[in-house]
Amino acid sequence: MLLFATVLSFMLIGEAPAANKMQEAFAHYQAHRFKEATSAFDEYLQGNPRDANAMYYDALCNQQIGNMARAKSLYRMVVQTSPGSQIASYAESVLTKVDPSYRSATSSSNTSRSTTSPAVNSIRSSASASVIQGPNQANVYYKAQGSSIMVPVEINGHQVEMKLDTGAPGICIGRTQLASIGVRPPDGKATGFTGGSSNNEAIGTWDMRATVKVGPFIAPNAEIVLMETEDNHALLGQEFIKHFEYQVDQSAHCIRFTKKGTTGAAVAQGYTLPFTFREAGNRIIVEGEINGRKSKFMMDTGNTGSGIKFTSPEQAAAYGAPVPDGCRVGSFVGVSGAGSAYVYSVNHFRMGPIDRNDLSVAASVTSLQGGEEPLLGHEVFEGWQYTVDYDKKVIHLLRR
Repeated sequence: MLLFATVLSFMLIGEAPAANKMQEAFAHYQAHRFKEATSAFDEYLQGNPRDANAMYYDALCNQQIGNMARAKSLYRMVVQTSPGSQIASYAESVLTKVDPSYRSATSSSNTSRSTTSPAVNSIRSSASASVIQGPNQANVYYKAQGSSIMVPVEINGHQVEMKLDTGAPGICIGRTQLASIGVRPPDGKATGFTGGSSNNEAIGTWDMRATVKVGPFIAPNAEIVLMETEDNHALLGQEFIKHFEYQVDQSAHCIRFTKKGTTGAAVAQGYTLPFTFREAGNRIIVEGEINGRKSKFMMDTGNTGSGIKFTSPEQAAAYGAPVPDGCRVGSFVGVSGAGSAYVYSVNHFRMGPIDRNDLSVAASVTSLQGGEEPLLGHEVFEGWQYTVDYDKKVIHLLRR
């Protein structure tokens, strides 16, 4: 999985002194020397006051050392400096958790926007549906590879298998893997860095536009993120699947895609589970219980390494699932690289009709992530047919 349940990107710096200062700051950050890191980021920002990515990391460091006033200020600066960007979406995600005044302002803004006329809403819905060419509804059959849902995809007419990943905000593939199927990647140095739910290091990334085809559906100008590493499957994430209501039938190895805003949606069956769709990062947020404690989780069926993946031991403890003493450490891989995590289990997990005992969980030893919910992986949904309805904001669950 990628987070890509939380991808953090920042641009390469042109001037050597600035690059050195950024590298110094990021090295401190990776080593958890947050006080030294924030000083280095501050110094870098004096000469580069509009670098939203440096602001974001500076905010993370200030949050880690308890300087919340400075952290909140920096998160807000990220949103103001780079509105609509991916890094701004992550800053907003943190602000909604740590800054009540920001939550209040966001709520007021949403209320104001909700008064938009039905005609405007209809136009927006139609525009979203028109991004994808093809029929209103079709079945796409996939191959099960372990716990992974492997979907046949074409990029500029060249075939590749991608893992369906509800937690990945984008369409992601390794640079070398893209070249191996006959599609030339962009030339030059990486234009950014990224981290994910599995890896502990930052790696280079490139962005490109391409025609992506899944079954009879075509996205003619889809954005693809290319990775410097080749550690795991390519990911078919929300950049594509957010345009559909989709039903995953694990017994038939079939995904039924229905364009949003069109007729022919699947008839609701079984249990209905509400979710919140967070535009920042295209996140599906659901509520579940660990040992009776209710909490929020991010649906991420691309996470096949564990039932729940925590971003850190601290987050696991806050959710009522502390890392036990003497816990073993395992290795995890994702499209953005590899990393280590504590591996253990929780006695009981419940979400709607899904009831699991001894559910496997993992807590990253170190992480580049900040401020988002744990990842709810494939193991939780195993044995269930699930339909994600973005219009009604519900997941229909049917036991198979």
